[in-house]
Amino acid sequence: MTAWRILIAVLAWTGVTIQYGLMIHNESWASGPWKTVEFFSYFTILSNLLAGVVLTAPLVAPASRLAAWAEASSTRIAAATYLAITALVYHGLLADIWDPKGLGLVADTLLHTVTPIAVLADWLLRGGKGPARWSGAFKALAFPALFGVWTLLHGALTDFYPYPFLDVTKRGYPGVMVMMLAMSAGFLVVAVAFTVLHRARARLAIDRRAPLSA
Repeated sequence: MTAWRILIAVLAWTGVTIQYGLMIHNESWASGPWKTVEFFSYFTILSNLLAGVVLTAPLVAPASRLAAWAEASSTRIAAATYLAITALVYHGLLADIWDPKGLGLVADTLLHTVTPIAVLADWLLRGGKGPARWSGAFKALAFPALFGVWTLLHGALTDFYPYPFLDVTKRGYPGVMVMMLAMSAGFLVVAVAFTVLHRARARLAIDRRAPLSA
């Protein structure tokens, strides 16, 4: 299982690294920092980075607070939720308007397909430590909400919007706000569904360990 998690972590970090290299390789020292800010303004990048941290921390510093946080059920459910949404949104809304080639295709496949599937599979196999509280599903909305706020503020200052469905210059604030509300509902539905699965699995494990009555 450790080898499996190392592999997933490597996939996550590789996808992010390749994509970053492709984004800045032709940039000057002056424009590089701005491109770096844009790079970290994509939810895809942030969700894959989170996956990398969640998978790596327990391997390199198992006794640390970061590792304990990474192994917690609420953290694992949140990471699985973000990557599931990343894959669903990409393949449902963006794949038809994006045609990467070469290393771009490699990074694209890792970020939007391979890593999300691998992280979901790892979560289904291992879950997380501790109980999965219902409140955790609502707390998982905090990160997407902060991303939405950042997107609007950054976009207002620079006219850069990472995704066409969040582009205020094309959809207007009302259209973007409706999309954000719809996506928030999607995040909540997935987080609740994953919480249900985790709690059901935990209950099944308890039932299996319970001694049989005579």
